[in-house]
Amino acid sequence: MASATAENGSSAKEFYEDEKQLMKLCDFLRSSEGPPVREAIEMDKRVYYIKGEKLVNFMVEPKKGTKWPKELPKFNSRPDAIAVCKELCAIQFIHRSEKVAKGELEVSRVRDFDESAYFTWIYEGNKKYSHFMTACLVVGFLCCTCFPIWPNFLKVFVWYMSVSLLIFVFFLVTTRALLFLFVWIIGYECWFLPNLFDEQLGFCESFIPVISCEPTKDGQLPYRIGVFVAFFSFCYWA
Repeated sequence: MASATAENGSSAKEFYEDEKQLMKLCDFLRSSEGPPVREAIEMDKRVYYIKGEKLVNFMVEPKKGTKWPKELPKFNSRPDAIAVCKELCAIQFIHRSEKVAKGELEVSRVRDFDESAYFTWIYEGNKKYSHFMTACLVVGFLCCTCFPIWPNFLKVFVWYMSVSLLIFVFFLVTTRALLFLFVWIIGYECWFLPNLFDEQLGFCESFIPVISCEPTKDGQLPYRIGVFVAFFSFCYWA
């Protein structure tokens, strides 16, 4: 269909006037091949947002290696991409938002599309995966409530898994703290998985970056010397 569109000389703007085609475009933009988005809290709900300029840039010039769907025509001009973005706002697939704090957004009173503004995705696409995960959650809850009648071997397996996970978390937290302490003494703040416990980030983003290392702030030298002396004294005493 895209090829037929190209042969007739129609623009991408005209192609996406059909809401079904626009939904297919949104499915692509919301996929892993689409433009990178950020997470925030808006009206006590976790949302995904993107700057208007980045959305338009991706639609006109997708990042290298992007597999653009064959059935969807590409945008040959920036005005066409902006026109489609305005249509996304008009049918409320996205809405304009404003930053109020770090990781927090609020719905903007201005509804028009602007490349300098931020836009939150409302379109959720196919909900089959969401329904599947909800069903898994219900089944998992029922399995947990039936724990007393589980076979003994499953109870033992769950117990070993729980203890193993607890030990792993304990050593992970301890290792992170000791690594920070030793490197902090010599003048640097080094964290392994610095965003691991950041509740405002998603699961994957919690593991990025793997490590961060920055010089300590001015005025911490006396504290670092004190900690070093205390730690060395403890080791000598022990």
